[in-house]
Amino acid sequence: MKQLMKVMSILLVTILLASCGPNRTKEEINKALNDDEKKTKPESLTMWVDGDKQMSFYKEITDEYTKKTGIKVILKNTAQDDQVDNLSLDGPSGKGPDLFFQPHDRAGDAYLQGLAAEIKFTDKELQGYSKEALDALNYDGKQLALPVIVESTAIAYNKKLVKTPPKTMKDVEQIAEKVTNKEKKQFGFMFDAKNFYFNYPFLFSQGGYIFKENKNGFDTKDVAVNAPEVIKNGQRLQSWYDKGYITKSANQDVIVGLFKEGQVGMFVTGPWQTQEFKDALGENFATATFPTDNGKQMKPFLGVRGWFISEYSKEKYWAKDLLLFLTNQAHMQKYTDEMQEITGRTDVTSKKKLLKAYEQQARHAVAMPNIPEMSQVWDPMGNAATFISNGKKPKAALDEAKDGIDEQVEIMNASKK
Repeated sequence: MKQLMKVMSILLVTILLASCGPNRTKEEINKALNDDEKKTKPESLTMWVDGDKQMSFYKEITDEYTKKTGIKVILKNTAQDDQVDNLSLDGPSGKGPDLFFQPHDRAGDAYLQGLAAEIKFTDKELQGYSKEALDALNYDGKQLALPVIVESTAIAYNKKLVKTPPKTMKDVEQIAEKVTNKEKKQFGFMFDAKNFYFNYPFLFSQGGYIFKENKNGFDTKDVAVNAPEVIKNGQRLQSWYDKGYITKSANQDVIVGLFKEGQVGMFVTGPWQTQEFKDALGENFATATFPTDNGKQMKPFLGVRGWFISEYSKEKYWAKDLLLFLTNQAHMQKYTDEMQEITGRTDVTSKKKLLKAYEQQARHAVAMPNIPEMSQVWDPMGNAATFISNGKKPKAALDEAKDGIDEQVEIMNASKK
């Protein structure tokens, strides 16, 4: 009897809904039956926002959303690096946010901890977003976020020392040879060669990979950081130390200081210090994309940061609505104009000349694997680069790095069983 009453109730609602409009399809009726309850507006939504600058920007945007929907948006200043740990504590108690902000390499970790919700989007809703940025925020076939910021490294150069940016790696070496003068503490070309984030495009320009990528994600048992192509590039890197193009003491902070003083012709960096370099060098500061290496486009790491919906949110329908509002074309254009950062939309273009190289390079970059196992890669590869700088054979250094990654990943995965 209860089952019959339930069927009759659904039938009655269906008839009433159908009578509201002559053109309503069965699909529309089912959508109305399933979604009407979800569309009840909450009084508020909460966002965890990373830093004062972001707080100021999103205050203006969310005020617009409130005027449009009547939903108050509460912004809480919470450091990006603290959000995952905080959510694991605050989420279960109902004190967490509806939206939180993270880099893509935490996506897999956040999902596996049950913190990041899978978000269903239509093809229309995803129009205008960079496919590479969306893929970076997709874990195991599940879309977990929409991109806001994309970052890659490119070439920053001083036009007083380097008239024309290099088109090939041979050009880079010629400039390094011509401009470098140790007595003047002047360098034609430098980069933080012991940091895997910066040396990745130089080591992997001809082949190799961290984890083999397939249609189902990454195979963490297939690591090729010691592929023959990577070893060969490791030998080239070592030769740059031998020739004095780069020095063992040249970390990123040292290079930045020398560049601002006009002592470095070109180096590898990201867009985050653009205004600082402009202030220091004036019209002599310029940017360019990476050169080609043996005819191949060099590809640095791509970093993507975006808005995630908390699995603990009780208002996922409206959290998604807010997410789409925050990252629409108009608001992302405003974001790049005001924040001097590259966005994850292909229909948004920076108006700032010095950001153009980063915008172009981001289209030719490799997203860091967004799986938890990536955390086991940085130290072994950093150690390998240090050993290479100290004269160790690149093959031996990279073989050790592979063994270290394999060992740490095995330990990590064994602890999950």
